[in-house]
Amino acid sequence: MNIFAPIIRRPIGASLMGVGLVLAGLWSYFVLGVAALPSLDLPAVAVAAQMPGASAETMANTVMTPLERHLGRIPGVKQMVGIAGENSAQVQILFEFGVDADSAAREVQAAINASMVDLPAGMPAPPQYFKFDTAQLPVLLVTLTSSTLASDQLYEVADSLAKPVVARVEGVATVQLSGGSPRAVRIELDSRALAAKGITANEVRNALAAANVSSALGAVEQGPRRLMLVTTSSLMRAADFAGLVIAVRDRAPVRLSDVARVYDGQEDEFQGAWYNGERTVVMQISKRADANAVATVEAIRAALPGLRAIVPADVAIHPIFDLTQTTKSGLHEVEFTLLLSVLMVALVMLLFLRRIGPTLIAMASVPLSLAGAFIAMWCMDFSLNTLSLIALVLAIGFVVDDAIVVIENVVRHMELGQPPLEASLNGTREIGFTIVSITLSLVAVFAPMVFGNNIFVTLVREFSVTLLAAIIVSAVVSLTVTPALCGRYLTLDSESDAGSRTARARELLKRADDAVLEAYRRMLAWAMRHRRLMRWQPACLIVMTGVLAAAVAMTAGGGVMPEEDLGMMQAMVRGDANVSPDRFSESVRDVAATMQADPAVRDVTTVLNGGGGFDAGTGSSASLYVELYPVKERRASVAEVIARLNEKYEPLADVEVVMTAVQFFGGGGDTRSGGGQYQLQLTSSAGVSLQDTTLKLAERLRSMPQLRDVDTSFDGVGKQQAVVVDRRAAARMGLSMAEVDDALYNAFGQRPVSVIYSDINQYRVVLTSEQARASGPEQLLETYVRTGEGRMTPLSAIATIEPSITPTSVMHYNQLESSTISYNVAAGVSQIEGIRVVDELISRTPLPPGVQDDYAGANQKLMEAVVGAAIMLIAVIVLMYVLLGMLYNSLFHPLVILSTLPAAGMGAFLAMLVTQTQLTLMSVIAVLMLIGIVKKNAIMMVDFALVAEREHGLDPVAAITEAALVRFRPITMTTLAAMGAALPLAIGFGIGSEMRQPLGIAILGGLIVSQLLTLLSTPAIYLWLHDRARRKRVRIRMRTRKKREKPKVPQGVLAPDGGPG
Repeated sequence: MNIFAPIIRRPIGASLMGVGLVLAGLWSYFVLGVAALPSLDLPAVAVAAQMPGASAETMANTVMTPLERHLGRIPGVKQMVGIAGENSAQVQILFEFGVDADSAAREVQAAINASMVDLPAGMPAPPQYFKFDTAQLPVLLVTLTSSTLASDQLYEVADSLAKPVVARVEGVATVQLSGGSPRAVRIELDSRALAAKGITANEVRNALAAANVSSALGAVEQGPRRLMLVTTSSLMRAADFAGLVIAVRDRAPVRLSDVARVYDGQEDEFQGAWYNGERTVVMQISKRADANAVATVEAIRAALPGLRAIVPADVAIHPIFDLTQTTKSGLHEVEFTLLLSVLMVALVMLLFLRRIGPTLIAMASVPLSLAGAFIAMWCMDFSLNTLSLIALVLAIGFVVDDAIVVIENVVRHMELGQPPLEASLNGTREIGFTIVSITLSLVAVFAPMVFGNNIFVTLVREFSVTLLAAIIVSAVVSLTVTPALCGRYLTLDSESDAGSRTARARELLKRADDAVLEAYRRMLAWAMRHRRLMRWQPACLIVMTGVLAAAVAMTAGGGVMPEEDLGMMQAMVRGDANVSPDRFSESVRDVAATMQADPAVRDVTTVLNGGGGFDAGTGSSASLYVELYPVKERRASVAEVIARLNEKYEPLADVEVVMTAVQFFGGGGDTRSGGGQYQLQLTSSAGVSLQDTTLKLAERLRSMPQLRDVDTSFDGVGKQQAVVVDRRAAARMGLSMAEVDDALYNAFGQRPVSVIYSDINQYRVVLTSEQARASGPEQLLETYVRTGEGRMTPLSAIATIEPSITPTSVMHYNQLESSTISYNVAAGVSQIEGIRVVDELISRTPLPPGVQDDYAGANQKLMEAVVGAAIMLIAVIVLMYVLLGMLYNSLFHPLVILSTLPAAGMGAFLAMLVTQTQLTLMSVIAVLMLIGIVKKNAIMMVDFALVAEREHGLDPVAAITEAALVRFRPITMTTLAAMGAALPLAIGFGIGSEMRQPLGIAILGGLIVSQLLTLLSTPAIYLWLHDRARRKRVRIRMRTRKKREKPKVPQGVLAPDGGPG
């Protein structure tokens, strides 16, 4: 019975069904979003808190720790990383896969509300949370420059005009401004002048707060009218504040300008940014986790002309660091590779089928299958990304396989004298179970990659679903549309064409086919005679596969993903923790100027990290975003550019520069510990101090030639001045510790004391003192306080200064004290090799009790991916065995099919070793693809042999011999078709070829080796297992016969063994 017969008998209907499928697929293709890689969608929330004037330790003890206690109670938290710096602290919460990001955000807000009772009252604002994507860099940077506007005015334009426009764009999650801060009225108190007037800083602060108010006053009714009451009590500019009377002494008013310097400035004077040397304000734009990066950036760019119309004419707007441009260029290259693969497969089909008609019928399955895949992608809300398009490229080799098998079988029946339609019906009925078996076995390969919640599954899910959709549609097309077209249009060569040039060419190709087949027949006979020897081939190949895989890991190395040259770099600049902001700013600009002078560098954007945030807090760190010219113009890879610049920065003594190439997966460097791309994390669970252990371990790592740019979170240790108060002396003078702290905060804390309300924004009045720029620590004690008797006295009367050391940042991991060591690898060293070096060093120098080490960042992702890939491979093999066992109702036939897999694995790793291709997730995907391709060839042999034994009564030797010879041609054709699809990937051209090339190399190597070996081993192992099963059945029959022939001993007579009968 052929359930597809009604469709096969209606070729017009089948053709129209195909046309409808293609049209729906084209529509789906054009509405699909575009991305570099599938969205990982890792639910993550960050909580940020600020308290101006607080040290890192104060922020950690009073703000970060209480927050972590409450945040740690949220269900579904995978890990929590906190870092406290000067003035600010941030806690990043990463949730388990599958947790809804919106629900997680609500839980975080509830935890923040619950923690408020434990937080200091002096915080200017409650902690704020924001969702972010751990796997993504900002999708776009936009710089604003002006030759006439001051820094605070340029920031005002960015904050009030530009930021709201960009934030409203669909898909934008956050817009963070860097390189400036809001304008402010800054008041620098003169401590000596205050003391001479008998005025304390607190009195000035209270006077400022009282003089600058903006509150509701009510209304007055005048007959039929009602008028609102307002006052002109608000002060707006520095000149308004300068004349403010803050006290009266000796019947004379004391104005603010008498005891302070009052000027218009910025709220945070340590912020700054430069775009190619010109002062700028930078908008760092991040997208929502569910938004498409390309669509979001295109919408932002579309909004920029309207933005230029509303900002001052002198303000220039530059969109920079746009990764989506590289994404689109790379995807165009993949699309070209897709078309090239289609052409290669068509040439292979024409070479083997030797006629245009069958070739066109076979190739018709390609657009139909791709259209079905596009429809599935649209239904699943997938994007056109590198992995999904590679899946389509590789699917071409799969989808023509089914059509080839059907066409070959139909042609065979036509050569037996059957009409085309009858041949199509009989051929499809005969091969239908094989197609179903192949399809279900391929589903078994890729289905496990659809389910699960780990980083490997998340990365390859879109790849797997896309490939599965193409495979399933291909199976349906090969059993419906392909035989319908064969029944209507397929013809054999006529006698009138016998003397034509085309016929002669076909005859020449046929002779070549026959010669190859005859050679194969002789080798097959030898392999089958030596099947007891051939049975060991899979075991030997498994061992060789392991050896080759280890050799690849040791020589070529590996990582999560291949490193790409996207033409972008990130650099982290760190200075001494105690360097002045002005000196550090000058050093950073020198670093940027050197970088800008490199012939490969097009743009350099420099951002000082002196403000809050996860990578800030010390004022002595900066980030540089570097764009290079296209590869064709710079003639140097990004790795070569980094090496060239490293030579120039190595002699620098006052700053450290760490550069990393930007990658789609993994982003740039780690900003928590110095900018290195790879991280090792230490945690202390027993109260053991990590500083000495971390610094000693880092020093040993610096001696390793395979590593460079080794840095730690303790390298930013700086000096501090401890004010030691004599409490007894203070008590005698009637002074409390709160009054002492208040006096110091007023003088050195850049304390916001009042708010200026304007029509579009709010600004602060910042109180500080000239002592904040003191040249020596002794000036700390020149701060004056009023005693209980009303006299002004300096702090030197009750306090002394003791210098000490303090960390500029404090880190926690899952509420435990932690530290991070970051590093980059030397040229030619892979991520895996770097991990091996670190592991060996730690094994030789064990960590103290209570200190644990673990990998973080990119290294942690690699470990998770390795575990996920290993579990996936095991699951695929087990599922295939179970499914094949069910289909064939046999325990040993699945083993015959699975015996082909070691050859594919060995070939893949051999090709990678020869070409020095690194082990990455792309290699794992290649192995999975090979499992599907090679297994199909074995299924075609085994299925044909079983049918020959069951329906034609052939013995196993004759059956498997005929199966191997009859299926040799379609197997060779399908293998070459798959190789033709993979060849453009292996050649590797265009942007993003670093991602595609390892996949093509591994597939080509696996296909070549498996084709050479499994065509001989599969029939031999089939026969050996059949012999083994036959011998087992014989032994069972003989044992049964002996039991039946055993003579019965009469009752009461002793048996030969002496026992009773």
